[in-house]
Amino acid sequence: MKLLITGDQGFIGKNLSARLNESEEFSVLPFTRNDSINTLQEKISRADFVVHLAGVNRPKNNSEFKTINFGLTELICQLIRNEGGREIPLILASSTQAKLDNPYGKSKYAAEVIAEELFLETGNPVAVYQLPSVFGRWCKPNYNSVVATFCHNIANNLPIKINDPNTQLTLVYIDDVVTDIISLLNNQFIGFSRPIIRPEYSIPLGDLARQIEGFKENRNTS
Repeated sequence: MKLLITGDQGFIGKNLSARLNESEEFSVLPFTRNDSINTLQEKISRADFVVHLAGVNRPKNNSEFKTINFGLTELICQLIRNEGGREIPLILASSTQAKLDNPYGKSKYAAEVIAEELFLETGNPVAVYQLPSVFGRWCKPNYNSVVATFCHNIANNLPIKINDPNTQLTLVYIDDVVTDIISLLNNQFIGFSRPIIRPEYSIPLGDLARQIEGFKENRNTS
């Protein structure tokens, strides 16, 4: 099965591609920010599934939230429509911040809406993951994970910033995210769904920092 992955070189995309490349069941069609719209159209025409992971969460200009998080999703949905009724199941990586009133959250919510409209208008299967904070291999510090940021800064004796140590953080592990997406692909999902990654981990921000600091201390004294 041919699987188009947008954001193939991003955190989740790299982990998903690495796992799929170990399998003989899937052939990955990568789409990165360096590819053209014509390339996207050509790869969708060949794809059996689309996993849409591409997005921005720290752009230089807030207008990029709408252009990329919503605009690229809208384009993908239109290109699927243009396939003349051929179903190409779509998996969209959204965020729990889609519930929040900020530019990033609004762009993610708008992307969810356009993906659900694709299902309602055509019946094309759509699954939307509202992901909390994801941590694990290849996650960038000071970009998309407080766990990666704390690990990097504490390991390098750099300061960390905690506004409220009691802030509750919900986390999922990257391997669990990848496993759930592959399970969804293998089960030939239908309809519109909102899968939830399990297990979820919940921890106050202050406790997370203390645990990571403890790991460093144990390593230094062992």
